[in-house]
Amino acid sequence: MSNSTSTRRDALRRIALSLTAAGALRDLDAQSAQHVHSAAAAETKGGKYAPKVFNEHEWATIAKLSELVVPADDRSGSALDAGAPQFIDVLCSQNEELAAIFTGGISWFDAEMRKRAGREFLDAAPAEQTALLDTIVAAGRTVREQHAEQELFARAPQYKSFSNYTVKPGTDLAPGVRFFDWARRLIVDAYFTSPIGIKDVNYIGNMALSKYEVPKEAIDYAFNRSPFRIV
Repeated sequence: MSNSTSTRRDALRRIALSLTAAGALRDLDAQSAQHVHSAAAAETKGGKYAPKVFNEHEWATIAKLSELVVPADDRSGSALDAGAPQFIDVLCSQNEELAAIFTGGISWFDAEMRKRAGREFLDAAPAEQTALLDTIVAAGRTVREQHAEQELFARAPQYKSFSNYTVKPGTDLAPGVRFFDWARRLIVDAYFTSPIGIKDVNYIGNMALSKYEVPKEAIDYAFNRSPFRIV
């Protein structure tokens, strides 16, 4: 193995591990994201990428989610066109925890869709797929609101006396919420740091900058374009 290949793998591993440090959902900085795109391109032979982590069904599910989270429009391609599945697979190949989040999350999606529609996520009708995603997004919003409320009560001096009355039931959609939070974030990261995404948000490069950053308005645009954006 060449030294450059080893160095690239070490860098990818650091990037992937940093995402799940302390169990947190972390954003990728632009430089790291570009490194992941470059690694995915290097693994694409003859226009075809061979997944390192995902089986055929899992790969197809991530591809479908990429199209749903950032769909193509009359201005540019989708997150699938931008290489989001390859981007995610490269990261998961360097982080077992992240890989488990995705493989486990896809299994959960299939099980939940079987309960709702009698078939797996990929085989469900488009309306059934988006209905499940809408439900998960709403559940995630409720969970975040509850956490914020609990933190507010925890800071109040009266919290100890009334804490039992502020506890609210959780959601049985929690595994799906966690997975889809990760999927949406990485799909959008992949999109707005790809050539397609950069062109779509009209980012102008080749300028003298002391530090390279994707403009906040570009990130906001990419997130807001998705019908399943995180709030």
